[in-house]
Amino acid sequence: MTHKRVAERHMAVVGAVDRPVELSVAELRARWPQRTAAVTFDCATSGPRAHTFTGPLLREVITAAGPGFDAARRKDRSRFLLEITGEDGHATVLSWAEIDEDFGDSPVLLATALDGVQLDGVGAQLVVPSDRCGARYISGITQVRLRACGGAAEEVDQLAYGEGRAIGRPV
Repeated sequence: MTHKRVAERHMAVVGAVDRPVELSVAELRARWPQRTAAVTFDCATSGPRAHTFTGPLLREVITAAGPGFDAARRKDRSRFLLEITGEDGHATVLSWAEIDEDFGDSPVLLATALDGVQLDGVGAQLVVPSDRCGARYISGITQVRLRACGGAAEEVDQLAYGEGRAIGRPV
């Protein structure tokens, strides 16, 4: 039997970061400590689901990319949003305050494994353990975009971190 190698999936970390980066699931597994979350959530199509996810904390990956806020200023951090998009077009938004240790401290993961199965071939998955429904569980993440919200901050965000910025490899 011939085994076809599944292409390694990558996700881009872009937007208001100093070091935009493209990461594979293997890099997410190798470069950051792996956390495990046993979760149960209500799936709209198939009812309650229980799974164990493993992967790095989203905030650690974004922190390594150099978020474009003043880390010493809580109000500056609290105005940033994360837009997460999956390969199927499904997208969601998290506030930085949800995952920040000084605010919500939610242990949101970029899962590299689901129930012990590595996700290299299908891409990382967003896991929000505190959610009672699975709507923010984004599969096959293609992009995580950090951006400022509110008034003039949006204009500054576009000027400083516009679409034309190249994605780098190392964080």
